[in-house]
Formats: sequence, structure tokens, C-alpha cells
Amino acid sequence: MAKDVVPELMKSIEKAFQIHTENDKTLARVSKRIRDGTATQEDGHIYAIRIGKDSSRALKDVLIEQNLPDGKLYYNIATRTVIPTLENNQALVNEAAAKIQKAADAKKKISLNAVKPDFPKERILGLIDKMTADDIDLDEALVWIGEPIVNNSEAFFDDFIKDNAEFRSGAGMKTTITRIAESNCCKWCADLEGSWTYGDHPQEIFARHEFCRCSVTYQSERTSQNVWSKKSWQSTPEEISRRKSTERKTMSIAERQQALERLMIDKEKAKRR
Repeated sequence: MAKDVVPELMKSIEKAFQIHTENDKTLARVSKRIRDGTATQEDGHIYAIRIGKDSSRALKDVLIEQNLPDGKLYYNIATRTVIPTLENNQALVNEAAAKIQKAADAKKKISLNAVKPDFPKERILGLIDKMTADDIDLDEALVWIGEPIVNNSEAFFDDFIKDNAEFRSGAGMKTTITRIAESNCCKWCADLEGSWTYGDHPQEIFARHEFCRCSVTYQSERTSQNVWSKKSWQSTPEEISRRKSTERKTMSIAERQQALERLMIDKEKAKRR
């Protein structure tokens, strides 16, 4: 029976990731702002990028010819190394995003827990299918462990923004979605830049192509909205307490709807690539 190399590969990947994150000065600066409670959602996006880059480097350090059976990245090895790595990425990104949101909420006297998106396993399995295709060699496989890993880490932060904006809008809070284009971006990204009330935003506002570094953020206010009259007013303590008591039920319903919406966005992304 052939030796199972995955446990040793994972130990090496985790060690390499730790080394890369410890030496990442940008990540250190952003992490300090997150701990201090001064980070913005734009900082959260940068954090996701850096986590993606550091995990991509770790995977590339370890998934090399001499460490792989026959010098090939087999599907079984990819699923057992790439998926845990990206699950860790998502956990770190969600934790950072939740801390940023909590600090911002405290200033507005908002007391709502963060909605944490489910891991998009089907999306990641699609990536693994590409890196383990029969007709590519290891060098070509490692291309899919480069930018696509970073891109998916950004998407974890986008998922957090989308799910929490949707939840808060559904709870009656005034919620605004903003997309900020990076400098010298493509026309497609430039056309998506702007701010919209949640629900009126472009369908593709959360989509991104490879090497896209545009950021998507949201802002919510402690107000309620009458869906018939479209008037807004300050929430009473009783209203806030009632929403908090029903938060779990609303969240579970939203999660089921969000899974379908993310699937549609992922399909659009796949068509664009």
C-alpha cells in the first residue's frame, strides 16, 4: 500500500503559512488595526488578499514535484490540502470581518451578531477540478494555486459583506452597498463603481475577475423602514430587542436564500473567465 503523504504535506503547508504570515508586514499592520478596533471594511478586504497570498505561497512551497507521488498533483491530494487551507482562510477572514463590524457597530450603538457564510465547497471543488485535470502538468496545475487562491479569499470577504448587508436590510436597517474600483481598473470594474441602497445595487456588484482588487463594503444605520411608505425612523429599544430575539430564525432563512444567490453569482463568474 502506498504511503499517505497528505498528513506530512498539511504539516508543511501549515508551517509555511505561519512563516509567510509572520513575515507579512502589510498583514501585520492591518491585523493591528483590527485588534485596536480602528480597522475599516477596506482593511478587511486587504486582510483577505494578504491571507490569500500567504496561503498561495505556502501551497506552492510544498506541492512540488519531489513531495508528490509521481510528481503529480492528484485529485485526492488536492482536495485534502487545498480545501482545508481555504477553510482556514475563510475562518480567518470571517473572524477579522466580524471584529471590524463589531467595532463599527459599537460606535452606532448597534448590537447584532455577524452572519458567517457557509464554506462554498462546490466553488472550491470546481477550482480543484481545473488544477487536477488529466491534460495538465504540475507547472500548469500550480497556476491554479496562484491568483485563484487569492481571488477566492477575496470572495470570502465579499460573501461576508453580502450576507450581512442582506440580513440587516431584511431586518429593516438602512443599508448601503459601495463598490470602490482600484486605480487603473478595467472598464467593466469602473462601470460597477458606486453606492446603492441594498436591493437596488447591480446584480454583479459582488463579482470579480482574476487579479481584481476592487473592494465592496456596506454601511448600515440604526433605523427602521416601512416597506409600504418607504419612510425611515429611529428604532426604539423595544424594536431592537425584538429583532435581536428573532435574529436566529431570520438568519437561518436568509442562509438558505443566500446559498442559491451565491450559486448564481458563481455561474456568472465562470462564464466571464
